[in-house]
Amino acid sequence: MMKRLFLLVMACVTLAGCGDSSAVGGSCTTAEDCGAGLCIVSGSFPDGLCTPACDVDDECPEGFSCISRSGGICLLNCTGTQECEELRGDAWQCREESLQQGGGNRLVCIGD
Repeated sequence: MMKRLFLLVMACVTLAGCGDSSAVGGSCTTAEDCGAGLCIVSGSFPDGLCTPACDVDDECPEGFSCISRSGGICLLNCTGTQECEELRGDAWQCREESLQQGGGNRLVCIGD
C-alpha cells in the first residue's frame, strides 16, 4: 500500500507537476501549452498530452517509456487502469503498447 502511494505521488510530480500542465504527461490543447515538447490531441489522449518526441526510453523522464505512437512519444508506465484513472481521469486506462525501439511492449497510461 505504501509503495503504491509513493508511486502515485511520484507520478503526480512527474506527470503534471501536481498542477503544472506543461510538464510531461500534463494536459494541453496546443504545443504552446507544453514547456518543451509536443501536444498530442486525439481520441487516445483525452484532454491532450504534453510529451517529448523520443526514439528510446532513455529520452523519457523516469517512470515513462518511449512508445511507438506519433513517431515515438513518452507515456507513463503503469501496472493497472486504476492508477491511470486516478492520475488522468476515467477516460484513461493501462494498456500494453509497442515500444518505439528494441521490440517488445510496455504497460502505459493511454486513453480508451
